[in-house]
Amino acid sequence: MATARKFSSAILNHLKTEHPTTAFQVSFTNGHWRPPRFSLRQQADIRKACLLTQVDPASIGMPALPKKKRMQKKPPKGHKQQRMYAEKQAAIQKNLEEMPDKIRKWKEDLAKEKAKTKSALPF
Repeated sequence: MATARKFSSAILNHLKTEHPTTAFQVSFTNGHWRPPRFSLRQQADIRKACLLTQVDPASIGMPALPKKKRMQKKPPKGHKQQRMYAEKQAAIQKNLEEMPDKIRKWKEDLAKEKAKTKSALPF
């Protein structure tokens, strides 16, 4: 720890006695939920005092610290146009590659339609 702490005599007295696990955790007794005897702030102070006086917190009945969960990073959602940009560009590129065939086919269809409307008579 960065600085030396002075703990009250009450906290130091808690280090001398062993406490039941219900003193540190919420318990269900006689059909009711009971709060812990020591608040989380007091538990933190007791744990710090244990570290400074070289007393094992488990020896006085304190539960082990819970393991911290690993934080999962999510990519930013972004706007829909930003999410769809790559897909849209791929579709545009594919259409550009197919364009000469489409133009050729369109011209052939146009010539066929023109040929149908043309009369068989020479004048």
